[in-house]
Amino acid sequence: MRWSMKTPRQCLQAAIVFLALSVCPFATGQSTIEPPIINPGARSLGLGGAFVAVADDATAAWANPSGLMQLARSEISLEGRSWSEDREGVASNESSLGFLSFVLPRQKWSIAIYVQTLSSLEFPTEWQANNQIDPLSGLVVGNFGVSAALRLSEAVSIGFGLTAFAGVLSEGTFDPDGTYPFLDDMAESDVGATAGVLWGLNDAWALGASFRSGADFTFASGGRATIPDILAAGASWRSAGGHAVLAAEVEQLYGIENRTRLHLGGEWVFLKAKPLIGLRGGAWYDPQGGAVSITPEGDLTNAEAVFHTAAGIGFAWKKFQLDLAGDFSERTTIVSLSMIFTL
Repeated sequence: MRWSMKTPRQCLQAAIVFLALSVCPFATGQSTIEPPIINPGARSLGLGGAFVAVADDATAAWANPSGLMQLARSEISLEGRSWSEDREGVASNESSLGFLSFVLPRQKWSIAIYVQTLSSLEFPTEWQANNQIDPLSGLVVGNFGVSAALRLSEAVSIGFGLTAFAGVLSEGTFDPDGTYPFLDDMAESDVGATAGVLWGLNDAWALGASFRSGADFTFASGGRATIPDILAAGASWRSAGGHAVLAAEVEQLYGIENRTRLHLGGEWVFLKAKPLIGLRGGAWYDPQGGAVSITPEGDLTNAEAVFHTAAGIGFAWKKFQLDLAGDFSERTTIVSLSMIFTL
């Protein structure tokens, strides 16, 4: 196999790909693709992605780093995620490490390190030997980052971070007789930044905003993958006692096709239950329906609007939390299982 890794990048890319991995076979030619990107974590997924003004667990390191100031004790967070797509051009059924992080909070600052799989897709290609549709090409994008937060006042915190992206493209090709496919793997890297702010207006209302810069990979084959820049803003309301949460978020994506995504979500916590039980639900709207791509001729594909619904449940003990959520649309099914260990 041929690898296009540059020597200074090799260790970082290998670490990200090892943790994010599930690289599948692939063949894109000169196409450009923007894979679908959503926030990590089962709690965020169950809230329909409306998390920028909630941001109260370790996934805030990516979603809105200022939210790290809401954590009172060190914690380790682990997420496993399954992502299934069934539509023209993409037929993927991937399970991988979704998110892994460690957070160290202090009174006036917090710091977190994390690694995650942002996207893992397969693209079916016809295998000429048996006229059977097999996945012969794939794209995996992961990142490793460090985020920090500072408390400016009792009401306002800010956060920022740096992240290193790695994209791995596997292209399926054939031996001269057209019977045995083999893989030609390529890896590229990029760097980005995150920033966020969280403002608690009072005990009930909070406002949040974040910006995440994306990545751009151009592979040796000429294929290209982009992760969009994302600007998000939202509001959350929490009832007295904390048994109910409502949240709304607007995301502006700057990528192949600029677009706006809308998110709504809510949670009800049974505070007298042991362990605590939280029920979640949400919905969100994507005007481009997930992955967007440009063909070598410059045509935009997979651009239909898609409406998502989400549901989740969580159980919280004194030092352990377990969350399960699903996100459903006519194109995709996403299932997430998260665990948080408080130290």
